[in-house]
Amino acid sequence: MNILGIHDGKDAGVCLLVDGKPVFAANEERFSRKKLHFGFPHLSLASLFETTGMKPSDIDRVSVGFTAMVETADYPIYSDIDDSKLFQNIFARVTRSLGPLTSTRPFIKMSQYGLAFLSKNKPALEADLRKSGINAPVEYVDHHRSHAASAYYTSGFTDALVITADGGGDGLAGSIYVGQQGKLEMINEWPRVHSAGNFWFLITNLCGFDPIRHGGKITGLAAYEPCQETYEILSEFFGHDPRRPSFKNKKHILFGDAYHALSRALEGYSIHQISYGAQKVLEESICGVVKAAVERTGLRKLALAGGTFANVRLNQLILELDCVDEIFIHPHMGDGGVTVGSALDVTASQMQKQNKQLMPAAIDNVYWGNATDEATIIEAIKEYPVKATRLDDPAPDIASCLASKKIVGLFNGRMEYGPRSLGQRSIIAEPTDPTMMDWLNERLERTEFMPFAPIILEEDAPKYFENFAPGKLPAKFMTLCFDCTEYGKEMAPGIVHKDGTARPQTVNASENHYVYKALKAYKELTGLSLGINTSFNKHEEPIVCHPRDALDELVRGGVDVLFIENYRIENA
Repeated sequence: MNILGIHDGKDAGVCLLVDGKPVFAANEERFSRKKLHFGFPHLSLASLFETTGMKPSDIDRVSVGFTAMVETADYPIYSDIDDSKLFQNIFARVTRSLGPLTSTRPFIKMSQYGLAFLSKNKPALEADLRKSGINAPVEYVDHHRSHAASAYYTSGFTDALVITADGGGDGLAGSIYVGQQGKLEMINEWPRVHSAGNFWFLITNLCGFDPIRHGGKITGLAAYEPCQETYEILSEFFGHDPRRPSFKNKKHILFGDAYHALSRALEGYSIHQISYGAQKVLEESICGVVKAAVERTGLRKLALAGGTFANVRLNQLILELDCVDEIFIHPHMGDGGVTVGSALDVTASQMQKQNKQLMPAAIDNVYWGNATDEATIIEAIKEYPVKATRLDDPAPDIASCLASKKIVGLFNGRMEYGPRSLGQRSIIAEPTDPTMMDWLNERLERTEFMPFAPIILEEDAPKYFENFAPGKLPAKFMTLCFDCTEYGKEMAPGIVHKDGTARPQTVNASENHYVYKALKAYKELTGLSLGINTSFNKHEEPIVCHPRDALDELVRGGVDVLFIENYRIENA
């Protein structure tokens, strides 16, 4: 059974499941080079067919991770948005302009205020599918159920408490499911007015950042200047309801009302202090929801998805709760992950009709995107003023470059699915320089407040990170923090945040042989089992996809040396 998952909203993309197993998944931004691409994913769909060898006629069903889509073709929408800034800055404009809008008005009223393009159009989506040669039936899956399915069926937990939380989708901002023996049952959900994601958008906007793209900056800033006063102020506005349980917008105010009220309440406080208070409120609230849900269900293994769980510090604190044994966060927790989630849910329902059951299976990697053949690599290299050497084994050269403190670009294998670079499209560097965050961010034209994440040999991770064992699976995907050991702080200060944490990605020989061999060689040279790992892109651009994208960064000066598969490439 071949299920195509597709998403044509924010962070559009596609996936292909064959008998419940992901064989391809990628998001359109990588191919279009438009961050968080909004519109039909033509390019990623083409890559899916090219990579898998499937034909449009091979698709049995199509899944979409939203149900609240406009039914009429006459409804005014944009199926593709050429000006990416239009979508990036929409929340900032909304919060400043919709002063009278509060939760007493239905959320659908948003369309009256010029946001109709956020609505989806079923006829337009299905017409694009038909133009692509896909004539399979289309199923629309509730947005939060899609998130829940993405987490549960890729966790490996037969019985799990499944929690979703985000800005909102299909009128909801969160849900709680019980996953047992391959079946998902919803036991609670909460409406969009009580949105942890919208709370985070507001805080990000108040601190002067793009709320769609830069929520992670707030998590980084939170460690710089603790401030109990901002926590107490924000606690008057937001928290949780342990009886429901759910995140809670205590004053029931949205958009302009909330923006102006928070601006007045937090006047005079720095963005560091505001970030501290917001992070603490989010942690306390979501952990409260988790504790209440565990008490209600008795399930101590958690599967999580939705944009709120992009907050790696929050995920760490959830794992550390006494009532939690293990957690798993779907590697693409945001809207771009509903392709996989909706396809898994449709697969499960189709199997149940055949008296079969789709059981959760722990994923060991998310290298589900496209690869690049050698002919394409050679053709791209010829277009640039660079010198290239083909190596039998690049690992010793990569290790030598790291040891000599060079910034290395890696482009190998199939592209990672999700928002994190996981070694296939990564920039790596040595981890001992505590000033690296400043000068490498400047070089990459970024403004960040967290140190770069480490990429580390899986077998050595417990030497560097506390309480590693229960977080071993999510650590493959860089989705939670750990406290660093004293050894880790001493040996690799460049990875340690102000609060003593780091957000690692582990690699082993079977799942990423290319990077594993390079780190083993680096360990032989230096005794260190890890390097810095950051996404291979400059600020405000998607992660590289084509060799030309990587070569552009080399020529621009973003990296010193580029390794594309077995080719070592440097500026001529």
